[in-house]
Amino acid sequence: MATKKYKYLIIGNSAGGIGCVEGIRRVDKKGSIAVVSDEKYHTYSRPLITHLIEGDVDRRGMDFRPRTFYRGHDVQPYLGYRAQDLDTEGRSVTLISENGGKGNTIRFEKMLVATGGKPFIPPMEGLDLDGVTAMINLDQSLEVRKKLGRVQNAVVLGAGLIGTKTAQALSHQVDNVTMVELAERILALVTDAVSSDMAVEAFRHSGVQVLLGNTVTEVKGDSKGRVSEVILKDGTVLPCELFVVAIGVRPRTEFLEGTGVALANMKVGGGVAVDLNMETNIKGIYACGDCAHAHDFVTGGMRLLPLWPNAYIGGRIAGMNMAGSSHQHKWATNMNSVDFFGFPMVSAGFMLKPDKKGFEEITRSEKDRYSKVILKDDVIQGLIMAGEVDRAGIYLGLMREKVKTTSFKKELLTDDFAVVHLPFEVKEKIKQPIMEIE
Repeated sequence: MATKKYKYLIIGNSAGGIGCVEGIRRVDKKGSIAVVSDEKYHTYSRPLITHLIEGDVDRRGMDFRPRTFYRGHDVQPYLGYRAQDLDTEGRSVTLISENGGKGNTIRFEKMLVATGGKPFIPPMEGLDLDGVTAMINLDQSLEVRKKLGRVQNAVVLGAGLIGTKTAQALSHQVDNVTMVELAERILALVTDAVSSDMAVEAFRHSGVQVLLGNTVTEVKGDSKGRVSEVILKDGTVLPCELFVVAIGVRPRTEFLEGTGVALANMKVGGGVAVDLNMETNIKGIYACGDCAHAHDFVTGGMRLLPLWPNAYIGGRIAGMNMAGSSHQHKWATNMNSVDFFGFPMVSAGFMLKPDKKGFEEITRSEKDRYSKVILKDDVIQGLIMAGEVDRAGIYLGLMREKVKTTSFKKELLTDDFAVVHLPFEVKEKIKQPIMEIE
């Protein structure tokens, strides 16, 4: 078994890993880089996997970077290999191939862990049936696309970001789509009751059945071992030839267990503990993306923020720091922008007003649009815009810069509110990019 040494080792080939490569190369043009991924594919844009089902993009259109990326950045990719046996003192890992055989031992000076997340699958009978799948990677998307010809009924369990996007994609390919959610609203982490109800209406208007306050308790199959129906908690039986489990994602950190790399408590979702430089408790080992915490500039604490842009920026900052620069990742928060059947929504920070002194909310609700800002001492701490999102960038800029809105608070949600109404010094502040790294 060969041993190879690289200055930089990156575990993960998605947004965080690619961001790290680009961050390293901004500072260090020559240091050797290896990228390891257990997926065999060239780097692809994970948010597009449901668009592949829908037919909006083809496989090539999902590429996150051109096919020349690795060569152009002088990177050695190890695709289709899983890293294990991390030795933090000896600075080495062992690669395991798809068929379980051991490959190279890789030694490194500095490493980034960008292993992403894994789907949470609740225990229930029938999950091994043909036609039952999660939906977080390209293989799963390709497999679903192959099956669409024989699918008339699809059930999606979970109405978070993954579940809703999957249900929308399937609705253009399958006769009957049902989305089942245990909570009383969809997109529970990024909406409030009003905006969730508006999104539900968009789904129902487009033919997707939405069942709230319910869940799947049993999966049944036919004589050929294929899923045929699911049974809900209330006894409802839903026929389906495709059952997608999209309850949620957990940090993928098994690789680090027992290595000495500090992991956050599962009470806060787990994940790798890092500082603002994206470095773990072990010098020279960094982490970013869905497997790691990040600083939330709204709450002021470190927490999981499993968002594609956060992963990329975290990786880029880690890469620059690994190469000897000094940058901090301090502009992340719970921030989402979605569009369901032509109904757009943007949210950031707090979705619900905390029951604490100093917090207030301002709302505006009309038939086809809704907006809300949550403030603490006149500084925006939360935002929801649904149906009309044109001015979301202004509010996000005010949030980021912690601008006091006292002098224009009454105009915040009026039709004519715009940058022109802001004091000059505020305009200059919110024009600054989120992270000045150029």
